Amino acid sequence: MNLNENVVTAGVYVNINGLFPFQVGPTKAGTALGVVRLGGHRERDETGWQCASREAFEEAALHIVPVKPPATYWYEASDEPELIVGGWQEGDVEPILVGKRTPGNRITPVYLATSHDSPVPSAETKGILLLSPADIANIVSAPITLGQYMESGGRAVFGDALPLDFPLEPFPHLRLLDILIKRHPEIVANAAHAAIRPR
Repeated sequence: MNLNENVVTAGVYVNINGLFPFQVGPTKAGTALGVVRLGGHRERDETGWQCASREAFEEAALHIVPVKPPATYWYEASDEPELIVGGWQEGDVEPILVGKRTPGNRITPVYLATSHDSPVPSAETKGILLLSPADIANIVSAPITLGQYMESGGRAVFGDALPLDFPLEPFPHLRLLDILIKRHPEIVANAAHAAIRPR
């Protein structure tokens, strides 16, 4: 089976000196600010990695280099996904996460990467939060507004002004990154040394 043919969307966790850029912007309801991983829909013949790499550049002006993950975890998209160690046999770049949706065996791989660039929000990106592991744990564990995040020393780059009194709403991939960091703290410290270049 060609796994890339089943890829609908792809994303990436980019480690920039121990900080992970996530998009931030109003949710559809307009009452909170969603915290969303970099990534998007696959175009034509792209691999999952090619999609994630293109989206990181289009959304945050980041040139990224893949990092070999400590494991690849598969999960069924749900409110409380169970991470199950699996494999990935497509090409030289392995994702750290693969989300599955049925029907249609649609999948979303999420990769680890590093970059020497500073993120810059694109015209469609309202802002980018640069999250430390502690920031991630705080956002997923209790309600926090954008203003509280900034007052606590949080880092961000804004393309548009965002309401500081709006709560930050962690989307699923942020919650999953929190789990992964607790399970594999080396993905924070060792990313720059573990970078691999696709052939």
